[in-house]
Amino acid sequence: MGVSYIPVARAGELSAGVIKEVDLCGRAVLVTLLEGRYFAFTKDCPHEGADLGAGGQMLAGAKIRCNNHGYCFDLQSGACLVPQGGAPLTVLPVEERGEEVCIKLEW
Repeated sequence: MGVSYIPVARAGELSAGVIKEVDLCGRAVLVTLLEGRYFAFTKDCPHEGADLGAGGQMLAGAKIRCNNHGYCFDLQSGACLVPQGGAPLTVLPVEERGEEVCIKLEW
């Protein structure tokens, strides 16, 4: 099994609740800092593809709500909380490695 760490931000670069868009091998991914933890997830809402970077609202408890139709996702697991059982959001593992915030990819 292989592991790669893709740097997406510098430690301390993101303020709480700010969303940064990054290109991850041709895919748009969003990175944010909430409640002292970094989270990475796909830019497009799995419901109808709305841009969560421009039309998403960060919520307490590490959640994001899509402003287009009110879908709400847990950024830790990707689970769709509202409505229950909706398509999950793709989330990626994030680690601080020295001075860099990195997305961890395993294959």
